[in-house]
Amino acid sequence: MKKLITEIQDNTSALLTLTEANLKANVSSTRLGWFWWVINPLVMMGIYYFFVGVILGRGGENYHLFVLTGLIAWQCFSASLNGATKVIVGNTQLIKQVALPIPMLLLIPVLVQLIFAAIGFGVVLLWNFKAIGLHTFLVLPLMLLTAMVSYGLGLFISILHVYLGDTDQILNYVLRMGFFLTPILYPAEFVVQNERVPELVRAVYQLNPMAIIVPAFRSVLLEGAFFPPGNILILTVCTVFLIQLGLICVRGKSSQIVRML
Repeated sequence: MKKLITEIQDNTSALLTLTEANLKANVSSTRLGWFWWVINPLVMMGIYYFFVGVILGRGGENYHLFVLTGLIAWQCFSASLNGATKVIVGNTQLIKQVALPIPMLLLIPVLVQLIFAAIGFGVVLLWNFKAIGLHTFLVLPLMLLTAMVSYGLGLFISILHVYLGDTDQILNYVLRMGFFLTPILYPAEFVVQNERVPELVRAVYQLNPMAIIVPAFRSVLLEGAFFPPGNILILTVCTVFLIQLGLICVRGKSSQIVRML
């Protein structure tokens, strides 16, 4: 972890330049640019709200914001993982010629999605401005934790994609299942307290880091309250361990990865 911090300090200008270039690449090919990242969760929110809130008559008050908050958090996480998948194979020249550290390159998709998520959560705050208070600042550590989880998992996924070219396709299916195993369309209690949910599904659900992070975002942004710190602290410790383990794997495989590119 210390080595990663040193690499970031030594290559800060390169990291910022590449992040800026990635941001521009995401928005320059469309006329609406940045607005698409806001439009996408808003459209999905409208679809799910119509289906659950209008047709099924469920969801309750402010269900649209309930769904929107979950969608923004999930999109930040899933898009970071999708971006990390192709970081190594998509930056062959940078890795070989410029010799940029692979762990640092994996920060770029995470930083890009953090910026987009900040815009999305800003929309939620404007929509639900009555919930703004001192607790609102807790959005920042929650976003950082989301980025850390994405980065830690991305370290392993990026290596796997070098050896297994189908990794991105497999990840798409995993993320589709993960979407429905994350409390985006429903409260977390629906799974934890529902006896009809199979034990295997409940076990997988409890291993899902976003099942902890999404309700915490809702507590801060929608309920105007502090979230219970217990699970968040445990997840933070586990995530630090995951990142450290991922960095060891990436650095151990770096020379072999470069030869394979």
